Amino acid sequence: MALTHAQVQELADRICSILISHAAHGLATSALEGMGEITLRDSLVVAAAATGAQIKQAWILKREVLPAGWTDAAVDLVIYRTGNQGAVKEVGGVELKWWRQNDKGNASNRRRDLIKDFIRAASLYPAVDDFTFVALLSTEVSWTSTTATQGADSAAMALLTGSGSKVWNLNTLSGSPAVKGAIRFLNGKVPIPNIFHSKLLSTLELHFASGRSAFAKVWLVKKPQNTHFCSPQEIGAILQ
Repeated sequence: MALTHAQVQELADRICSILISHAAHGLATSALEGMGEITLRDSLVVAAAATGAQIKQAWILKREVLPAGWTDAAVDLVIYRTGNQGAVKEVGGVELKWWRQNDKGNASNRRRDLIKDFIRAASLYPAVDDFTFVALLSTEVSWTSTTATQGADSAAMALLTGSGSKVWNLNTLSGSPAVKGAIRFLNGKVPIPNIFHSKLLSTLELHFASGRSAFAKVWLVKKPQNTHFCSPQEIGAILQ
């Protein structure tokens, strides 16, 4: 049974809540900088298991799954259900990023790597039944130093920071070094869609008078049916 919009939203909210709880613990113990993505991946499993239990779905949860045909890094979390006659179907997948660096020197790499996750989520979308998410936990300083750019990445960052549904047209965004770098890195490793959509579903923030703060965000990423995966010629044109 397909998930309803409310159930997809509930899962996004749960992921957001558990990520921000890790941030609160890290800030309280001065251990935020040392927190690793492995800990956060475990929390994705907990959030998904709680949602599955609530809606009485016997989900199978697997971390670090490499989709068929991919030679890039594995997807952080993939959720499966058992269908008719024991067939296993993919419910959805989650890509995770953790930003804690605040240096502007590596901001372009952080932008590129997050956009890579958006492209990967869009690439995975046709293989799943219900959703693909990109989840981010970030300190506020890291978010600001990464996204607040007036340079060639500004159009892509406007899609990332804006509310509502956003359309990512890779041809239109080919002037962005972060987009171009993500495509160059994924080329030949993952099918790359020419267009995908994103929508911020959930966000939670921590703010303290001392100035220490963090937030979690979860985006829904989709590859619409009227889009296609780029040919080598199309990718070559974007990378020129």
